[in-house]
Amino acid sequence: AYSIGKPIFGICLGNQLMALAAGAKTYKLPFGNRGQNQPCMDTTTSRVYITPQNHGYAVDNQSLPAGWKASFINANDQSNEGLMHMTKPFFSVQFHPEARSGPEDTQFLFDKFYKSVVS
Repeated sequence: AYSIGKPIFGICLGNQLMALAAGAKTYKLPFGNRGQNQPCMDTTTSRVYITPQNHGYAVDNQSLPAGWKASFINANDQSNEGLMHMTKPFFSVQFHPEARSGPEDTQFLFDKFYKSVVS
């Protein structure tokens, strides 16, 4: 997928797997992020979304290799909640956008992925 730029959208554990595959590291959170009301900030817009989560590990933002950046940050503990490649159609989120904890708050992520697949 990397060499041909095939679109990839990782969800939940997919965020950690994508980070590890890119060469980043993960770490155990002291208490984990769990529940239906975890605030996550989109780093490109500064907009905060309320997200459902259930994870005990996070991606170490400082270990992201060149070409990657954090795309979502947990507003409570500043842990990574998403990443994206700067030039390839690879992105992921640690939370569950398919759970729709709000009024389709993060539905746009599926639209973004769909557009990258059909283009």
